[in-house]
Amino acid sequence: MPPPRVDDEAPFQEEVANSHRNSSSNGAPDEKMATGERRVSTAALLRNPLVGLSREQVLADVDAFVDQKGLQEHREDFRKGALVAQVNNQAGAFEQIDMLTEDDKEVLRKEETHRWHQPFALYFLCTLCAGSAIVQGMDQTTVNGAQEFYFREFNIGEDDVWMRGLTNGAPYLCSALIGCWTSPILNKWTGRRGTIFISCFVSTATGFWMAGTESLGNFLAARFMLGFAVGAKSSTTPVYSAESTPKNIRGALTMMWQASLRP
Repeated sequence: MPPPRVDDEAPFQEEVANSHRNSSSNGAPDEKMATGERRVSTAALLRNPLVGLSREQVLADVDAFVDQKGLQEHREDFRKGALVAQVNNQAGAFEQIDMLTEDDKEVLRKEETHRWHQPFALYFLCTLCAGSAIVQGMDQTTVNGAQEFYFREFNIGEDDVWMRGLTNGAPYLCSALIGCWTSPILNKWTGRRGTIFISCFVSTATGFWMAGTESLGNFLAARFMLGFAVGAKSSTTPVYSAESTPKNIRGALTMMWQASLRP
């Protein structure tokens, strides 16, 4: 197998070092550095938010998070993960982390040399996340054929182009106006999995609602509510999949969403 490619997004050490230097011409110590506040370029922070933090600061943040969330039994795992994440964009840098055991390092080495050798649960999770897009894809493709029938059923004539457009586009109108904007709220209170569950439940319920309705008002309401699920689901499941996937294969597994979007 060819050696892993160099990570183009890895921050240059000079960039991080320069961010800690004094920008004034007289060479006086920077006031923010004197108080311990880090000064890191925006580009470096976008690549890795932990750049510029000391080991002690990282571990202190981890301990505070663990204590706040009641995860004390997993403290060591979180500590190791944070230290690895801090040097994630630097090839082989995890080898210098003394907190990692040899077994831990072997797993990280294998992640680089055998990128597709991942647990079944990871592929299963990404497949389920991609499957969430089937609802949206089915709506887009099925409506193309079904509109011929429900236009006639609800007496929406060819001249009533606005009503035809509203009927077909109701899910995406709701998705843009409500669904996407309520996604952060749902994620905050129910988490990624809770948001996905709620959106998939709404998708299923509105599907039965559309199938059983006998009035245009009910049909429009059902399609509008479908957009609530489309907005929350479309903005959550790809993120959940990406968060669970190693960076070497993140793009490939996350793009399964688009593959399922066109059934």
